[in-house]
Amino acid sequence: GNFIAKISAAPLSDNVRALTGKEVEHGDSESALRDLVVAHFRDQGASYDIRAQLCVNTSDQPIEDASIRWSESQSPQQSIATLTFAPQEAYSPARRVFADDVLSFNPWHGIEAHRPLGSIMRVRKQAYESSSRFRHEMNVQPRREPVGIEELPD
Repeated sequence: GNFIAKISAAPLSDNVRALTGKEVEHGDSESALRDLVVAHFRDQGASYDIRAQLCVNTSDQPIEDASIRWSESQSPQQSIATLTFAPQEAYSPARRVFADDVLSFNPWHGIEAHRPLGSIMRVRKQAYESSSRFRHEMNVQPRREPVGIEELPD
């Protein structure tokens, strides 16, 4: 589009905001975080504030150096949308197989004006492509990027 922005998601619903800063008990589990997310969404939903921080000066807000934080006094975060998830079975056997074997995600599959910018994103593009190609070849599955929620298994 006509602007360059960093996009972020911040907890909006009280139940998710209450989790901010809490340490995750993981014991010996390699899937502790996933298990906590699945347990949360089994009974609760969540809302997130989607925000944009506009680039107003590329000298102070470089696009190529992601390690430099953009000043919020110079360019405050602006709420642009709310993303809401209803309670759901987030990791059913059918969803696990779909996510692991079939699903593909590529932020470059959008209109040219909305494609990611910067050196880190260019490296990620190559990593996404290599990872997706390998995973789909190993799983003997075509790549699919759903266009609607109705395409996801229950």
